[in-house]
Amino acid sequence: MNLHEVARRMPGTAALRDHCRSLAVLHAILEPDAARRRCTFAAPETGPQTAQLLHRDGRWLRVGFSEAGALLHWHQDPGQGRLRVLDDVPKVLWPILGDARCDCLEDPQLMAAAFWREKGDDAWRVTDESAPGGAPSLLRCLTDRSPERARRFAAKSYGTPPDLEAVRHLIDLRPPTGALVAGLNPVRALADLGPDLASTRYPFGPSLASPLRPLRKTLLPSAKSRQDIELFRRRDASGLITTAAFRYRAGHDQQHFTDLRANVDSDMVAIGGGATAVDSPHGALLTASYPADDGSAWLASSKDHNLPQPHRLTAFAIGMKIDGVSRERLAGELLTVVRTRSRYAAHPFVSARVPDGHTLIGGGFRVNWQDPRGGNAEGNLATASFPRAGDAWTVRSKDHQVSSPCTIDAFGVCLKSSFVIEGAEYIVDAWTDFTENEGGPVPHPSCALPLPASGHVLTGIGAEVLPTEPGSLLWQLEPTADGTTPGVRSGAKHHGEWSPTTLCAWVSGIRLLRS
Repeated sequence: MNLHEVARRMPGTAALRDHCRSLAVLHAILEPDAARRRCTFAAPETGPQTAQLLHRDGRWLRVGFSEAGALLHWHQDPGQGRLRVLDDVPKVLWPILGDARCDCLEDPQLMAAAFWREKGDDAWRVTDESAPGGAPSLLRCLTDRSPERARRFAAKSYGTPPDLEAVRHLIDLRPPTGALVAGLNPVRALADLGPDLASTRYPFGPSLASPLRPLRKTLLPSAKSRQDIELFRRRDASGLITTAAFRYRAGHDQQHFTDLRANVDSDMVAIGGGATAVDSPHGALLTASYPADDGSAWLASSKDHNLPQPHRLTAFAIGMKIDGVSRERLAGELLTVVRTRSRYAAHPFVSARVPDGHTLIGGGFRVNWQDPRGGNAEGNLATASFPRAGDAWTVRSKDHQVSSPCTIDAFGVCLKSSFVIEGAEYIVDAWTDFTENEGGPVPHPSCALPLPASGHVLTGIGAEVLPTEPGSLLWQLEPTADGTTPGVRSGAKHHGEWSPTTLCAWVSGIRLLRS
């Protein structure tokens, strides 16, 4: 990657700022949760404005804008950057890093490369010809400001390509409309964008001028209330099975979460789910994703490891109901959850096998890292939770850098393979598929996979980090919520030590067929 060539292709400061602004609003429409967006832009009333672009494998770049000019940079892993990169950057631009609380002001060997353009300059300058750790696709999002490039970035980020004309509308900084927002994401409304349009200073029409201030209050719900947000709801080809995905995000940061609940509707049973922690700056990892005993919720747990990482865990639940079947019959007669515990080990693994006459529709795991037998409970972290050959749900975990053996529980969610509804017999037709991340082994692999358009509804999601040493760990396992085709998105990361790996994402679905 020749950075001097990139610098020659970079637009002027004002044009770059407007482009980052438009990308951020596009991503705000596609992804309601700001913590999971691949592009953000913050334009406070005073001080520097900051844009950040995030690659699926965890690499990122940040652009800061101030009265003195603009600064674009990214980091390499600690100690792997280049010495004195920061020394090349004019000190008049250093406050941009200070306002962003950037660690490279304290670690001289963290910054990998930097571009800058002072006020009055007619071109960008750059530290060196090439640099480690860069993401060429992110730089192309800035040098190529076309709607096609923005659309490609969004498709790789969230799994579904957005409408090109809608993207063009936003890239041109035209005020968004209700129809445009609904077309890009049916679960979003124009009014939802008030805080995002205000924080990015994106131009908006008069219909949003007055609600901006009241809308800000909705960002901080009362501690006494909880909001389990429904992401999508689908029926299978028979019209009898309904599944819906729900999300709940913790209301505060902490280093460890245990059994954070994502509730399903009262007439449903939780049959699948997942969780998302964080992959940067240090990362927090998953330690549990499994069904509550009464089927009312899916439970998720996470923790940081060796390096402090306060974070807000997000839990996801997939609920199911069947027309003509009461919740009591579904939970007590048709569904069975098989739980199997592994042996006590540093890298435990186990499978929950499907009983005769049943079909595997999902599953989960619980790492028992606080096992009292462990003299050193630093933590054991999930590396796999996925369906194996259709007859078992397999889970794995590992200690990492510090010895911490424990057990792990596998949960297999199974539905009777055939049953009667109002005098008619139906059989369960299951679908399972997987995909690998692009580009082979990488330090922050991620991948997404939708269900096929075959009348199946989403019931289970899984992920598997292919074993390597020292190994990578799961931080993300969630149902996709792009408002169109349900599916799965998963993410893993190396932690503390360089360890590129390959990640697989698994998706499970079912439909009923008349016998």
